[in-house]
Amino acid sequence: MEDDFLTDEQQADQVKSWLRQNGPFLIAGVVLGLAGLFGWNQWQRYQEQRAEAASALYDQLLQSVGEQRVEVAAGQLQQLESEFASSAYVDQARLSMAGLYVSRSKPEEAIARLQLVVDKGAAEEIRNIARLRLARLLSAGEKHEEALKVLNVSGTGAFAPLFHDVRGDVYYAMGKLPEARSEYEQALNGEMAAAVLDPNYVTAKLDELGGKAADLTAATGVPGTVADGVPAQ
Repeated sequence: MEDDFLTDEQQADQVKSWLRQNGPFLIAGVVLGLAGLFGWNQWQRYQEQRAEAASALYDQLLQSVGEQRVEVAAGQLQQLESEFASSAYVDQARLSMAGLYVSRSKPEEAIARLQLVVDKGAAEEIRNIARLRLARLLSAGEKHEEALKVLNVSGTGAFAPLFHDVRGDVYYAMGKLPEARSEYEQALNGEMAAAVLDPNYVTAKLDELGGKAADLTAATGVPGTVADGVPAQ
């Protein structure tokens, strides 16, 4: 109430006194706030620039892979791994390099790249893709037990029919036909089978072994498709 009866001059004196006492803190707060905002914007821009650089380098690697330039692509992958280790492009680049090594009959190098994705992949989905490709590659090299170990994971979700299918192929290669038949049946009769498998192909393998599978097309109305071990989106 007393402030209501102060003269304009007295109120002005009070404001000046308050500013003398608190002004430095106000100025410091404003400066820090602006500095923080500037710093955040700079950080955001820095992150954007890094993402753009990683994307550009990944595109260059894909071009090198497409042109079968192994040494160039390998150097670009190494650069991605050293400069952009946390980027999702690293996992994709390793998968691409593995494919290139397979096409150049260098399975051991491909296995090494796929194993890195299995061990360090940023997302479970991409780790599952790597597991499927790694298991096939190991089995092709007669390392069937190692292939089964790679496939021995739980919680594969939509990838489950693909895991059963690849296990079936591994068991078939080992001459364990009852186990192969069981895996093919589970692959075809799984909940997500129609969405991620080529039912005709797996059914043909199962027919050879005398197994049975559900009529997926009649049950779902969705023809099965699969592309290089990756569930259809």
